[in-house]
Amino acid sequence: MILAKKVAKSTVVYSKNDDTDVVITDNNEVVETFNKTEELEETKDEDAQKEEKTPEKNIENDKKENDTVISNDISICLLGEIMMGGEISENLSYSYAGAFKNVYNITRNADFTYANFSTNITSLDKIENPKSKYIVTKEILNATKALGIDSVSIASDHIIDFPSEIIKNTINMFENEKIFVAGRENMPVYFQKGEKKIAIVSTTAIINGTASLYNNEGISTYTKDNLIKNIKEAKSSADFVIADIHWGKEYEYGVTDQMREITSVATSNGADLVIGTHALGVYPIVKYNNIPVIFSLGYFIGDSDLYLGKESYIFNIKISKESKLEELEMIPIYINNKKEVLLYNEFDEEKCKEVLEQYNKWNIENGLDSKIEDSCIKIKF
Repeated sequence: MILAKKVAKSTVVYSKNDDTDVVITDNNEVVETFNKTEELEETKDEDAQKEEKTPEKNIENDKKENDTVISNDISICLLGEIMMGGEISENLSYSYAGAFKNVYNITRNADFTYANFSTNITSLDKIENPKSKYIVTKEILNATKALGIDSVSIASDHIIDFPSEIIKNTINMFENEKIFVAGRENMPVYFQKGEKKIAIVSTTAIINGTASLYNNEGISTYTKDNLIKNIKEAKSSADFVIADIHWGKEYEYGVTDQMREITSVATSNGADLVIGTHALGVYPIVKYNNIPVIFSLGYFIGDSDLYLGKESYIFNIKISKESKLEELEMIPIYINNKKEVLLYNEFDEEKCKEVLEQYNKWNIENGLDSKIEDSCIKIKF
């Protein structure tokens, strides 16, 4: 009974009645939230409005489809690290949503959208120290709404760079917007659609100082025993478990011994998919103990000057009715001028082709059914 209450408290339930959408203006500064039904009705004549303006006529969000049609599978959009402080804040004049006008229609298409959030949020309208990379203003919430984010993990190394009240403010702001916060100690997050439930166990293996600094704020830090405990708890309540680990080296490309060791722990104890953040760039997909591993999702947006830090992917996964990973789609993106996220093929078509061909080759060499299709990589499992 205690576990059931805990799971219910940390479950994001799919809703087909979310009838909001967004528009980000051409100047990259404003995100407008509106009701699709109302907008469509405004284009009709008055007589038509009187006849058709009924609850049954609601136009549903493109992201939330009819449960009776697609209730047998779940799609999840996995985004890499979101780090928008410092130069990015300045470049966008704190209007963070403008960075995503080229991709938010993609991130909103999944049943659920999940990201690693590497900064804290202040209630101030402007940050006195604009060079601070790890804090953003409350305007960031417009960006997360535009992207359709359902849950963020705060299990990252820089989350404790600020006082306790700011960390609590970050969590409260997300929760007030009905964005579930993952990465808290002993608290997996669940996505539920129909009778299916997906769990995400998030923790950080990269810490600044001591683990107690994080644990005192209720943030999960990696230990073997704790990861096993949380994966097994999640497995007892969910059909599919994702282990999300903040790990690796920020400025060196390559899988570390620690990453391999943690992967072994996760895949041996019930994880159905392992993903990671913090490590530089995006890594080829591999299988470990026959479980798919994405060692690094890369940055979704960040201020890296390294080319590998600018190239990234949006990852879309599809969980079948049998609760198996059925498909993984990798959509290449490019972080331009520490200001905006572009589809890579629209930024540089030739370079995009090179990147796709290289990753697809690596995936095939790793024994995966991988192919390039419509300017993205699709992997069947």
